[in-house]
Amino acid sequence: MKKCVRCGKAIPCTRKKSSRYCSDECYYEAKKERSTRRYALLKAPADEIRSNESILAYLYDISVMDKPIYVADLIRYNFNFSLSTEEHLDDKKRLFKFIGKYGYHIDREKNLTIWKSK
Repeated sequence: MKKCVRCGKAIPCTRKKSSRYCSDECYYEAKKERSTRRYALLKAPADEIRSNESILAYLYDISVMDKPIYVADLIRYNFNFSLSTEEHLDDKKRLFKFIGKYGYHIDREKNLTIWKSK
């Protein structure tokens, strides 16, 4: 006799032969669990982008006060360098990676320049 993949109970013989669940309720609960996991997978990148944008916003406020900012500052706040929503070349041919409305550029001396788009 086959067992339900969710709860392990025996699947009644009154259900279809291809059924993997013992009841409609068990099927529905399994469907909700799958949906929750799928949503979490889709939501994770958006959360990471928001986190990176808030780090850049904080460091932008510091840079406006003419204080130097370095790559180590991004590393200290667990910045994810692999994410960007857009890229832009400025007049000096520097590549700025944008996350949301903040862009950043890292030069050869590991100095950080942050822009805020309008």
